Amino acid sequence: MAGIERPDAKELILKANTQLAGFKAVIDSESAEREAVRLKAQALFDDRLKGALEAMEVEHLSKGKQGIRVALLRDKGYTNMWQVSKLRFSDICGIEGLGEQSARKILDITKQTVENTKENLRVRINPDYPTDADNELVKALYVMINNGNLRTECGRIFNANYQAVNSEINALKKAKNGISWLFASKSKKQMAESSANSLAERLRGEFGSTALIDAFKANNNADLSLCFGDFTADSVAYYTALEQVGKSFGKESVNDTGLSSELLAEIEAHSLNLEGLKATLRSYQTFGVKYIAHQKRVLLGDEMGLGKTMQAIASMVALKNEGKHHFMVVCPASVLINWCREITKFSDLEVTKVHGGDIDALLHWRKNGGVAVTTYESISRFDLPEKFKFGMLVADEAHYVKNPEAKRTKALSSLLQKTEGVLFMSGTPLENRVEEMCFLVSLLNQQISSEIEKVKYISTAEQFRTELAPVYLRRTRDDVLTELPELVEKEQWCEMTPAESSAYHDAVMSENFMAIRQVSWNVGDIGDSTKAQRLLELCDKAKDEGRKVIVFSFFRETLRKAQALLSDRCMEVITGEVSPQRRQEIVDEFGKADAGSVLISQVQAGGTGINIQCASVIIFCEPQIKPSIENQAISRAYRMGQVRDVLVYRLLSDETIDERMLEILREKQEAFDSFADKSVVGEESLEIEENNENAEGSWITQMVKAEKQRLLSNTI
Repeated sequence: MAGIERPDAKELILKANTQLAGFKAVIDSESAEREAVRLKAQALFDDRLKGALEAMEVEHLSKGKQGIRVALLRDKGYTNMWQVSKLRFSDICGIEGLGEQSARKILDITKQTVENTKENLRVRINPDYPTDADNELVKALYVMINNGNLRTECGRIFNANYQAVNSEINALKKAKNGISWLFASKSKKQMAESSANSLAERLRGEFGSTALIDAFKANNNADLSLCFGDFTADSVAYYTALEQVGKSFGKESVNDTGLSSELLAEIEAHSLNLEGLKATLRSYQTFGVKYIAHQKRVLLGDEMGLGKTMQAIASMVALKNEGKHHFMVVCPASVLINWCREITKFSDLEVTKVHGGDIDALLHWRKNGGVAVTTYESISRFDLPEKFKFGMLVADEAHYVKNPEAKRTKALSSLLQKTEGVLFMSGTPLENRVEEMCFLVSLLNQQISSEIEKVKYISTAEQFRTELAPVYLRRTRDDVLTELPELVEKEQWCEMTPAESSAYHDAVMSENFMAIRQVSWNVGDIGDSTKAQRLLELCDKAKDEGRKVIVFSFFRETLRKAQALLSDRCMEVITGEVSPQRRQEIVDEFGKADAGSVLISQVQAGGTGINIQCASVIIFCEPQIKPSIENQAISRAYRMGQVRDVLVYRLLSDETIDERMLEILREKQEAFDSFADKSVVGEESLEIEENNENAEGSWITQMVKAEKQRLLSNTI
């Protein structure tokens, strides 16, 4: 055979078949992986159920006062309900003093106890103290999730090459046999040679690469620490994967929405194309996006921390994939930068910030599409062509337009005429503010508004809720997130006012690191501080949600200003001058205080040594100089005994040293994570560097000089 030896033909065929088999193994692995996850999830649930029943003493049987002689069971070594649940009728009857009637009562009570425990059991993967069941489930989920993309790629390569490879293999088979080859026709020899060359070339390309197959094998044999690291980095993906295989823990249901069964079925059946979304949605978020897309003009009232922003972004992505091109987000000025960053981070949508009377930015958006992110104050200056239409308007903190006579309300109402899709967002439980609710609904749907006007006097009744359901969706954390508790960390970027910019410029020019760190708080009038404004908004939200707040800062002057801003909702401020005994007394008083109360503390003083589980919102007024300071402060509330998710907000000023501080915190956290949690070397290395901040070459000195140079360059 010209150009190919028979042994080469054998080798090519072997390599090609090995590749086909390898790709096929990856492609066909999904079913087994999903079943493994289902089995491991059930095992974890059973493990938690066993633990719950073991913690329930056998005396539970006597709570119904049915005359069961519990002491006889305990004397035989049956001390908890798990042990009792494993007993048969004959086992109980075999215990002296317990007859058939008692045995039946015991079995009935035990069965009901087990069912009640199952129904109320809330299970979550525990990365801190994992059991064998935790380990096995996380490993199974890691394999299924990380092999997902591999399956897609392997499927693409396999489908693109399968027919051609088989044809080339068949043409080459004669080359394997010397006698057949000897008597083969010239045309068959030429075909075999061409097939050999083609297959050899194919094996030099992506079809011949073993990278995907090797990655598949590596995933299946991944170290447990790698699996848990991946879970910790993106637990949403893991719990979403559990939902996808039908093994979510607890009641992640959307049935309790007030919607009719027919409309609910239509919404659930609504098809979404979320290509271009860089995030994994939970099942309740997916339902929220379907609800928004199907109903078109709605008010999303999910509790703070459930991801309303993500659902809004996903809704715009879905509409883009339906052919829409222009979208608008109207929000308070304090979260303008945050919206821009979130959209860019979690989607492929182009973002245009339209602030104040920026006509050029507005024209850019009209010409290029994407998302115009603007403020309630800015929209009154908009001049859009009469026939100009866009795909969706998102109004964040929609209760900002509760006054029909306000200029911002009239401006928003005008914009609503230019779009079919409208999403109002508010975490405030508007069911308790009927007039506001009715007005907002009137902007969305006049027919439903007319109906709820008739029954608004019974706003707490089911009828009112049912009338609202087609336009208003609200879920609480207890409704939809069952893997309690959860830590939610959010960056709150603020765009500086001229007064802030001036004060910040002076601080940087002075090269005073402490003054620079107080960006936004060091203005003469606290009314000019966008961080202070955002702090107030977050505390108001927390009060509406029935939450308590801890505010941390390194600087006493910042704490003083925050206390003056929040006034009588604050406790006594905790600083280093307050004795440990008095600190605990303040914490105890805080525990008894009403929802919405705020504890203000210097981060060094209140960040260690005291437990404040009654709070579920933490706000940092500025970035700290090392991650352990923030981690310890967060741990005051995010610890055993915490029953609510802990929301951590970091107040940050855009285009300031805050950005570099955040980067350094992340770098230090990564460096520290490479040591054991209690690594003396790791701690000491950080301490030495931070205590040497005035030395030439220290990271603080370098950072301050770089920031000064940046500002000077911008003024040239």
